[in-house]
Amino acid sequence: MNLKVNFSKTAEKNLNTILSFIEARWSKKSKEIYLVKFHKAISIISMNPEIFPKSSVNKKYRKCVITKQSSLLYSFGSNEIRIYIIFDTRQDPNKIKKDIK
Repeated sequence: MNLKVNFSKTAEKNLNTILSFIEARWSKKSKEIYLVKFHKAISIISMNPEIFPKSSVNKKYRKCVITKQSSLLYSFGSNEIRIYIIFDTRQDPNKIKKDIK
């Protein structure tokens, strides 16, 4: 299927924040490992967008777990996939709801 993947401004900001945090807290190698997992998740979504379950936060989104500490929410149509938010799974779920509105 391989649909085009687009990121919201929020998702781009989230990804940059996560990558900066990983590199500052651990190492550049850890950041690279995260990026490999992230790109693998995006690849899976683009090939089969229905593979991940609907989110419990909002049923119009699907949730993909990237690592046990981070996930992303996305939706898809006939010709594109939209990544809305990438978040730390340890954060308050109400903050996630606020961020995707």
